[in-house]
Amino acid sequence: MKEVSFSDTIEENSSFAVFPFYFDGKPLLDKSCAKWGMSLLNALSMRFRWNEINENRDRFLKSIFPTKSISAVELIHSKIVCESKVQGDTKNIKADGIITKNPLIVPVVTVADCVPLFLFDTKTKAFGSFHSGWKGTGIIGEGVKKMCELYGSNPKDICAAIGPHIKECCYTIDENRCQYFKSNFGLDCVCGKNLSLTKANLFVLKNAGIREENIVVATDCTCCSTFKNDKNKKNVFGSFRRQAAFLPIEVDSETRSRSMTVQAAFCFI
Repeated sequence: MKEVSFSDTIEENSSFAVFPFYFDGKPLLDKSCAKWGMSLLNALSMRFRWNEINENRDRFLKSIFPTKSISAVELIHSKIVCESKVQGDTKNIKADGIITKNPLIVPVVTVADCVPLFLFDTKTKAFGSFHSGWKGTGIIGEGVKKMCELYGSNPKDICAAIGPHIKECCYTIDENRCQYFKSNFGLDCVCGKNLSLTKANLFVLKNAGIREENIVVATDCTCCSTFKNDKNKKNVFGSFRRQAAFLPIEVDSETRSRSMTVQAAFCFI
């Protein structure tokens, strides 16, 4: 397993970062191979709803992918994965993962402490982006399964990436959730009252047949990571827990949702 760090490798004025997948422990740098990435706090909110217009998001994604089409879904904290074949075919779909074999498509999901996950099949060239909140933990296994069903993928050929998310340093949970994760994703993912979503998703990937040497993990915590060379300790990412979780209980969910800076997570060829 390879580890990478956004906060250690990018400048404090960056608005997004992109990394390669790894296969047999080596980075895949060829143009025919997919890459994965994510917007940062500097890019402002990438919030997405089918009944809303987010001009900032539209401009941002167009600036990175001027010749490609964005495929998006409205997130519902599920394990539902859909396929995108052509521009616009995910319109009005509610799900948490998108896979495709079309290199002109960019599957995009949104995250703010939840886990951005990515897959790339080195043989079939299929790829995808996934959103995994705690309720959706396991969706990456569904993604592998769907790639095998639709494209004839072999898990041994698939690379996976786990992007920045809230880490165990900042993610404390109650006893019921502790027991849920221990029972479903291995004892190792819980230490005291702290949850490692990285370890939970590694558990899922292993069970799905993804080889450890084909996995790359971002070490950054969306809640507390700051730019390495910034004396002002500027936060790299938007974070629900840092920006919105502290709000009074009487604050409604919509206001709470708009108080955080949501990131766009994407995979592309």
